[in-house]
Amino acid sequence: MVKSFYRQRNKKFYSIASLITIPKSVEYSIIFISYLSKNENNLVSLKEVSQKLSLPYSFLSKLAPSLTSAGIVESQEGKNGGYKLKTGWETKSFYDLLVALGENKAMVSCLGGKICAHSSGCSIRNIWQTIETGWQQELKKIKLSQI
Repeated sequence: MVKSFYRQRNKKFYSIASLITIPKSVEYSIIFISYLSKNENNLVSLKEVSQKLSLPYSFLSKLAPSLTSAGIVESQEGKNGGYKLKTGWETKSFYDLLVALGENKAMVSCLGGKICAHSSGCSIRNIWQTIETGWQQELKKIKLSQI
């Protein structure tokens, strides 16, 4: 998804892609969603997901409520309960997932509402804003069903 390109500077190579880090919460959520998609409408317990995919149960149990609130998965309590993908999950985007997990943070602090010491004479804020807006638009185009 992210193409890495390099720029030589002072005889060192810098990877722009290395600036982008996918948090474990997003990574595990995508793995969880993918697993549920392969199980169609069958309810799957977090214990099963944890064991079959070698994901920490405690971490999954913290992610599941966020995914439920976002309308990506639905849960059923009880002895035969578990999780399955909610009807319409296919329309949710990668950006929706980031929002659900609280990972839609600004690229730079000044775009996240924090005051920057350089804000009065900043010549690059508009550039950061353009990059962030483009980035968000692209993430909104990627549907979870494509991943």
